[in-house]
Amino acid sequence: MAYDTLIKEAKDLPEDLINQVIEFMRFLKHTSKEAQAKHSISNGTAFHRSVDPLADDFVAISDDFDETPACFKEYL
Repeated sequence: MAYDTLIKEAKDLPEDLINQVIEFMRFLKHTSKEAQAKHSISNGTAFHRSVDPLADDFVAISDDFDETPACFKEYL
C-alpha cells in the first residue's frame, strides 16, 4: 500500500523534485544501516546499552526517603 501512495504522490512532482526524493530515500537507507551497525558487534549480534549506569556504584539515600514530607502531611 505504501508503494502505491509513493508512486501516486511522485506522479505530480517535477523531475528535479523526484531526484531530491530519491536522494532523500538513499540518505534514509544509509542512516538506517549506520544505526544498525552502531548497535551491533563484529559477529552481527545486537547489544543493548545498560539503563543503569550506576549499577556498580553505591548510592546512599536517607533513612526517611519513603516518608511523606512534613509540608505534605496536611494533604493526606
